[in-house]
Amino acid sequence: MSVKGEIRNTAAAEKGVKKQDFMKGAFILMIGNIIIKVIGAFFKIPLTNLVGDTTMAYFNSAYSFYVLFFMISTSGLPVAVSRMIAKNRAKGNTKEINKIFSVSFRMFFIIGLAGTLIMAGFSTVFANMAGLPEGYKAIIALSPTVFFICIISAFRGYFQGQQNMVPTTVSQIIEALGKLFIGLGAGYIAIKCGCSASEVAAFVILGVTVGVVFSCLSLIIAKNKAKRNDTRLTEDMVTSSRASIGKELIKIAIPITIAQSMASLVGVIDTTLVIQRLMDAGFAESAAIDMYGAYTAKSVTLYNLPPTLIYPFSISLIPMVSATIAEGNREKLRSVINSTLRIVSVIAIPFSLGLCSLSRPILRFLYSEGGVMYINAAGEGITSTDVAAPMLSVLGIGVFFVGMISVTGSILQAHGYERLSIVSTLIGIAVKFISEFILLGIPSVGLFGAPISTVLCYLIMLVMNFMFLARFTNHRPSITGVFLKPFIASACCTVSAILFYNAINTFIQGRLTTLLAIIFAVIVYIAVMFLIKAVDKEDLLIMPKGEKIVRLLVKFRLLS
Repeated sequence: MSVKGEIRNTAAAEKGVKKQDFMKGAFILMIGNIIIKVIGAFFKIPLTNLVGDTTMAYFNSAYSFYVLFFMISTSGLPVAVSRMIAKNRAKGNTKEINKIFSVSFRMFFIIGLAGTLIMAGFSTVFANMAGLPEGYKAIIALSPTVFFICIISAFRGYFQGQQNMVPTTVSQIIEALGKLFIGLGAGYIAIKCGCSASEVAAFVILGVTVGVVFSCLSLIIAKNKAKRNDTRLTEDMVTSSRASIGKELIKIAIPITIAQSMASLVGVIDTTLVIQRLMDAGFAESAAIDMYGAYTAKSVTLYNLPPTLIYPFSISLIPMVSATIAEGNREKLRSVINSTLRIVSVIAIPFSLGLCSLSRPILRFLYSEGGVMYINAAGEGITSTDVAAPMLSVLGIGVFFVGMISVTGSILQAHGYERLSIVSTLIGIAVKFISEFILLGIPSVGLFGAPISTVLCYLIMLVMNFMFLARFTNHRPSITGVFLKPFIASACCTVSAILFYNAINTFIQGRLTTLLAIIFAVIVYIAVMFLIKAVDKEDLLIMPKGEKIVRLLVKFRLLS
C-alpha cells in the first residue's frame, strides 16, 4: 500500500473518534487545573503567610532548579509519545501503541534516575549559584521527585495520546493534595521545632515529593485498568522494532526538550541573578533575599495562575492536530487552530489586564501585608506587598504572551517543526539574560529588571512563533475574530473593575471590596462578549455539551 493510501486509511479510522474529543480533553484538564489551583492556593498562600519571605526564597530557589530538571527529563518525550500513540490510535494499531509505551517507559526510568542523582549530587553547587548556600537541603529533599515525575510522564503521554485526560487530571489532583496536607503540615511542625528557614523549606518540599509518589501510583492503577478493558484485536497489524520506535521518540523529543528546557531557564535566570545583582545595586543581603522571596512567592505565583488554565488546550491540541494532518482535512485543521487561539484569548487577555490594573488589591486580598523589608530613600518602610504589587503589574502583560506561545508552540510541534521553537526560545532567553543582568544592576530600576526582562523574553518568542506559523504552516489567524473582540471585552471588564473598586472602597473596606469588584468585572466581561459576538457558535459546538449550551444561549437570545 502506498503512503498516501495509508494516510487515507488513517483518516478513515480517525473518523471513529468523536468530534468533541479534543475540547473534551482540554476541558477535563482545565477543570482539573482549576481544582489544582484552588488546592495550590490553599497551599501557597497560607504557606507564604506562615513561613515568611525568607523561607519562600529557599523554597522557590530549589523549585526553580527542579523545574529545569523536570523540563529536561519530561518535556519532550511525553509529547513524542502522545503524537505517536495518536497516529497509531487512528490506525487502530493497539500492538504498536503498547510497544511505544513499553519503550518510552524504559527511557523515562533511566532519565529519571539520572536526573535525581545529578540534582542531589550537585545540590551544593546549585545552592551557591542561587546565592543561598543553605538551600542545598531543599534541593536534596526535592531531588527524588525528578525520578517519579519521569515515570508519571510516561503514563501521561500514553493517556494523552489516547485523548483520555481523566487519569492525568486525577493524578495531578492527588499530587496537589499531597503537597497541601503533607507540605503544610511538615512546615508547621518544622517551625514549631525551631528549625531554620532553609530547614523549614526542605520539610515543606517533602510534601511535593510524597504527593508525586501517590500520583505515580494512581497512574499505574489507571494503566492496568485500561489494559484489562482494551479488547481490540490487532494481531494482524505490523509493528515497528523497539529500536526504530526509540529512534523516532528521540527524534521528536530532543527539539521539544531543548526548547522547553530553555524556556524553564527564565526561572533559573531569576534565581541566579536577582539576589546577587540587587546586592551589587546597594541592597543588603537580607533585604535582597526577602525581595526575591516576595517576588517569587507572590508576584510569580499569581502570574503563573492563568497559564495553567491555558496549557490544557495546548496539550490536547498536539494529538488532535497530528491526527487531523494525517487525515488531510485542512479546513478542519484551520477550524481547530482558530477555535483554540480564540478560547485562549478569551481566557488570557482579561487575566492579563486584570493583573496589570488590580495587582495591589488582589495581593492584599490573598496575602498578609508582611513586615518592613527595608527603608527606601524617602524614609518609608517597604513591605512585601509594596515589592510584589508593581512587579505583578508588569508581569501581567506577559500572561497573554505566554498563553499564545503555548498554543503556537504546540501547533509547530504537531506539524513537525519542533526545531523552530528552539530558535524562538533561544533568542528569547538570550534577551532575558542580557536585559535582566543590566536592569537589575541599575539602582533606579532594581527588582523591576526581573519582570521587565521576562515580558521582553516572551514577546520576542511570540512574535517569532507567529512568523514561523505564517511561513511554514500557512496559518494566519483572524486578528478581529481571535484577538480584537476579546481585547475589547477585556478592556471594558478592566475599566469597570477599577471604577467599581474605587466607587465602593469609600464605603466598604478590605477584602470584600476586591471580591465584589472582581465579580462585577466578570459579569461585565460576559455581557460584552455576547454583545459584540466575540463567542463563535462553532467554538461552542465542539465543546462538551456544546449543543445544549448553544440551545440555551439561543433560547435566552444571547446567541443567534
